[in-house]
Amino acid sequence: MLVLADILMAIYVGVMIISSASYFRHLAKTKKRRKLSTYEYAMYIIIQIAYLLFAIGLLISVFVG
Repeated sequence: MLVLADILMAIYVGVMIISSASYFRHLAKTKKRRKLSTYEYAMYIIIQIAYLLFAIGLLISVFVG
């Protein structure tokens, strides 16, 4: 059962990365055409921070664990 949970977590992470990358790309294109709303700008920053934290966590897990 624990293996199934790990597989589902990996699928979840993959889907979240792909969907946030798609939305980030959409926001970047929108930012070139017009000024982002407050919500869009907040999401733009939050996604960048999330990618940074994910990369740091991945590096830590690869080199430490």
